[in-house]
Amino acid sequence: MKCVAEQVEIRKEVEFEEEKMRLKWTTEKLEKKLVYDSERCVGCGLCREVCPSNAIELGPIPEIAMGEIEAPKIMINQDACSYCGLCAAVCPVKAIRFEMGGKPILEMEEYPKLLKEVKVDEDKCAPCLICQYTCPNDAIKVNLSIPKKEDLVKYEKPPGKIEGTIRIDKEKCVLCGRCELLCGAIEISWKDVKPNDPRPGYDIRVVEEECDYCGLCKEICPYDAIEVECKTKVEREIMKPEVSGKVEVNLDNCITCGWCAKSCPKNAIMVNKAFEGELSITDIDKCDPVGCKACLRICPGNVWFVPETPEEKRKFPKIAFVTDYCGFCGACQNACPVKIIKVRRTKVRYTKPKGMAWANAWERAFRKLVGKAEPEPKPKLPKTEREPVVPVAEEKEEIPQPRSDVKRQLVDVIERIKRFLRDRGARVLVERGKTEKLLEKFKEAA
Repeated sequence: MKCVAEQVEIRKEVEFEEEKMRLKWTTEKLEKKLVYDSERCVGCGLCREVCPSNAIELGPIPEIAMGEIEAPKIMINQDACSYCGLCAAVCPVKAIRFEMGGKPILEMEEYPKLLKEVKVDEDKCAPCLICQYTCPNDAIKVNLSIPKKEDLVKYEKPPGKIEGTIRIDKEKCVLCGRCELLCGAIEISWKDVKPNDPRPGYDIRVVEEECDYCGLCKEICPYDAIEVECKTKVEREIMKPEVSGKVEVNLDNCITCGWCAKSCPKNAIMVNKAFEGELSITDIDKCDPVGCKACLRICPGNVWFVPETPEEKRKFPKIAFVTDYCGFCGACQNACPVKIIKVRRTKVRYTKPKGMAWANAWERAFRKLVGKAEPEPKPKLPKTEREPVVPVAEEKEEIPQPRSDVKRQLVDVIERIKRFLRDRGARVLVERGKTEKLLEKFKEAA
């Protein structure tokens, strides 16, 4: 019985659309697509580490991070790419997406993927906007419903001047923003969060000229931080405020940095990261946080900060980080122009490949990310019988030794030639190209 291998025609195409690179691998029976989004990419290099065909190279990450040039952070060699999809499986920011037969591999159970999750305990959650404000990747949206005070307080007739007191305990207040959404008389000063200053707000004040001391702010505050006393008798109806909300996590944007979990005052959010590890600086004296800041610019988790207060500067001379927010992707290590940042991954969580021929190879690739890759198994060759090898005696060729008298004559001639070449007159004849006179002089000397 003869087996005839069927020839398969493979077509490869590449297209560019704004910040995206689309690669396509097509046969008569199957189509594979790989899409690289350079805007999402942070240059962590995880894709390069697991690529079995060495088809991915890092771009000039330090120069890109410092804003010196604009370029893709990785380069994919279409001819070398085997279209396996490993790069998409390990990308922490979903900058690479891979489809097989029109279906994303991250939705296919048989394909392994990084295991990370975000859970919100709705029983603990007192819906506010803190997690939404602190997320560095716009991955959280809080659908918060708080009625306006004007719709809840109804006066039988226009009130005159209303007197009272309102006090906010700033030790208890977490600046969640619920009271500000309810009433225009309360103002919160918002700011960008930093790892060393993670609260999204820095102050709260009451415009007492606009406050009618209705007490609704006290009622919706989940931290008992507001005290209100109305000293004027007023005929009005105050309806009960109903607050509702739901936290929605966009898993496409979420990198499980942990900002939401660390900032939640009710501890209602739990984040399980794909990687565990260590982040360190090896030689802080080489760091230039004023002219560089490559690590701050490239980090997708808002991990790095430049010390500002005297206390911080005593503790951290130039630059610092908060490991709680780190995903250990390695982007900062690649971006550092003086190579003083070290990221060491100690654990990786991933789903196991199911029943595929290449399952072991994929598991080796994931373990490689934490320095635990085993060597490629050697192929087992069939045993064959070999004919015994008969040793052949090596024939030694004897080289005759020169006679002693001939050797003495040869040494004597060599010495005379050396003396002739050291003669100044001979060197002049050589420089002038007078070979005939040179030969005559040599014969005389010999």
